Amino acid sequence: MDRDVLMHQMEERFREEFSKALQALEDAPDGHWIEASEMAFRDAALTVAREGLELAVQAKVDAHATAQAAAFSPSPPCDQRPPASSE
Repeated sequence: MDRDVLMHQMEERFREEFSKALQALEDAPDGHWIEASEMAFRDAALTVAREGLELAVQAKVDAHATAQAAAFSPSPPCDQRPPASSE
């Protein structure tokens, strides 16, 4: 797991999401700044947290020593079935 790569990826995502939230604040009418933008900031924070966790966990799984050994293609379906009992 390369922390620097993950940090860089999430810094970019944070900037994108925070930019959207700042735009919502900029577009908010006078006297309604909080009301018009608080959900945009909440959504940005939740998005970054969720994506960050997903990315970090996936990187940890990919870097785990047994990850490659555990990855295998399933065998093709078998056409042979045991005979049905006639009871």
